Amino acid sequence: MLSRKLVKIIDDIISNDDEVLVPARKVYLIIKYKHPNVPLPSFPEFVNLIKRSRKFELIDTGETTLYDLPESIEKLLMEVEIYGTGPRIKLRSVKLTPKLMRRSFLRSYERMRAGIDRLLSKISADSDFPSDEINKLISSFAELREQINKTIQMLEKLEIYESHSGKRKKR
Repeated sequence: MLSRKLVKIIDDIISNDDEVLVPARKVYLIIKYKHPNVPLPSFPEFVNLIKRSRKFELIDTGETTLYDLPESIEKLLMEVEIYGTGPRIKLRSVKLTPKLMRRSFLRSYERMRAGIDRLLSKISADSDFPSDEINKLISSFAELREQINKTIQMLEKLEIYESHSGKRKKR
């Protein structure tokens, strides 16, 4: 069960984020590094606690390999604002519509793309990272790009569905 303090922190993070569907990994890392005094379970346990929460809803958008990275890489990903394609958290009080989901995923996609650009420039400028960590990260981004492409295909299908169903209703 989530403690009251943890619920309050999660609520603050989600309420102040400009995305409706906030990456669970983002929430987790913010708590981990900005609230070190708050007891935090492992990431998989955190996700399970969110799933059982009455205040939050977990939207599973696919897996990512960006969950078990070394702290140096986690901090770098926070700096460039890349959190992966895994589950998203939203407030249960927010009703998801196809239009809202599409807008949220497209914004997330744009952020990831910009983050990848920032990351690549930072990696090339900073040679302090061990090569095995860099190789793992690059491999993860190949998978991330594949997930992004799948998400965009899903959004395109949603848009086609919305425009098609809207035409039917007008008749």
